[in-house]
Amino acid sequence: MPSDQLITEEWLGRILRTYPPETARFLAGEPDAFRNPLGHTLRAAVETLVCELLHRGDRARISAALESIMQIRAVENFAPSRAIEWIFQLKDILRVRLPGPHLDLLCAEIDAMALTAFDLFMKYRERTFEARANEARRRVYVLERRLQPRQPEAWQERGAK
Repeated sequence: MPSDQLITEEWLGRILRTYPPETARFLAGEPDAFRNPLGHTLRAAVETLVCELLHRGDRARISAALESIMQIRAVENFAPSRAIEWIFQLKDILRVRLPGPHLDLLCAEIDAMALTAFDLFMKYRERTFEARANEARRRVYVLERRLQPRQPEAWQERGAK
């Protein structure tokens, strides 16, 4: 049985190919979590997903790992299909590295992971759009306040009489 590490590295490599080449090199090469939080998060989440999928199947850990990745993918300019396609690439890796009768079971689990990831992506994409809309409303409000002619305050009018 191939090691989890080989599967993790191959899957992570495929995920990193969705980024521009120089970004992918940095994400893969910089081990410091403070200088490379995205790369660190991706690596940790992928390791967790592989471990849980192949050994334990703890849905809470799988969901948490997916959530950490989908929070990132939601703020990037990916279409929803492109944001979750990396999950399906695990099927190809497992077909080569882990052929056998239990592969169908793993593929069904990967499909379930993809559905969860899609829901999470949409949740965080919606939050991102709400935050952008709130920021735009705030800017319009500030601009309107600046453009309105200054009205004397009530206490200033009373004192002038």
